[in-house]
Amino acid sequence: METMETGDYFTFEPAKGIPVHNWFYYKEAYSPQLVEWALGELGVDKGAIFDPFCGIGTTMLYAKEHGMRGIGIDVSPLAVFVAKTKCADYSEKDAGEAEKELKGMFSERKEATWNWDFELFHPSRFFGKRNYNDICYLRERVEGIENEKVGGLFLLALLSILPQVGFFIKDGGVLREEPKKSAMPVKDAFKRKVKRMVADLKAGRVGGKGPELMLKDARDFLDAEADAFVTSPPYLNNIDYSKVYGLELSLLTMQKESTRIMRGREVRGFITGESFGDAPPEAAEYSEIPIAGTYFADMERVLRNLKRIAPCGCMVVGNSVLGGRHIPVDEILIRIGERIGFEGRIAAVKERVADVRPQKLRTRESAIIFG
Repeated sequence: METMETGDYFTFEPAKGIPVHNWFYYKEAYSPQLVEWALGELGVDKGAIFDPFCGIGTTMLYAKEHGMRGIGIDVSPLAVFVAKTKCADYSEKDAGEAEKELKGMFSERKEATWNWDFELFHPSRFFGKRNYNDICYLRERVEGIENEKVGGLFLLALLSILPQVGFFIKDGGVLREEPKKSAMPVKDAFKRKVKRMVADLKAGRVGGKGPELMLKDARDFLDAEADAFVTSPPYLNNIDYSKVYGLELSLLTMQKESTRIMRGREVRGFITGESFGDAPPEAAEYSEIPIAGTYFADMERVLRNLKRIAPCGCMVVGNSVLGGRHIPVDEILIRIGERIGFEGRIAAVKERVADVRPQKLRTRESAIIFG
């Protein structure tokens, strides 16, 4: 086993400076450099890449950039929307229409007629009155843009600026109110974001065939074939991502219950009200920790699908500390994979610290190569 030269590839940080990849900040994503490294380990440089947890489309955009076919699924409508928008084919005409639309976007600022709501609380709690109105106003305006690609671009820009214009932070698995936090005016943040996105389009558009992106559950049967998979499933960390990105998801769908609906489709790495069922034999010793058994039962279903779809792949996972016990997620997934026909090895690791108060324990993230 070797340690990667740059453990940061496991994080989104290297992507923050890469055009198009950085259109939406998603802390839990990995970088496109990780995809390049993984395909090198797998000896795959052409054909189709599959990602059953496509997130904001890092693997899918990499595939498009390198002339490969991408197939991606996710249970989050937000993730699928972001990935589709980043991977769309934009023309010079689209860039010009976006600039024209932006100039008139705030020419007649009106009181919004749409009302944005969220499952856990009303969003106005986290935004000043003017900013909340401008968010609702823009959400209504972008819906009426005739050019669908420009409308998608503007909607993605609006979703991406929410943390900048609100009095909240994403703190682990919760949204925490920060009344003293500086919040940018929506108009300024939105115009700046759109201008940067249009500049990316003008600097050079990525050709090639766009990926197939679908709203589907990685645990369910999918009729697909690929040469490899590169992915990162939700970690076993008791974090419900439908809540962490709930503001963005509810603004996208304009449905208050969209987070609750998504929660019922996620791989269960967090406590739910459901019965947990039996853990796979490889995780039996952790079955007294309810979410551990459920998580590994779900991940066995995912691995069985992956074995049917692709002969090899890379999966980035994080080990856990729950109930005072360290859970070697990477080793357990390798053993499950071996039982269903894969060969697995840990090819790269990154140390991290699990904050399990009153102490902090060292654990790791791993890139597993399955073949």
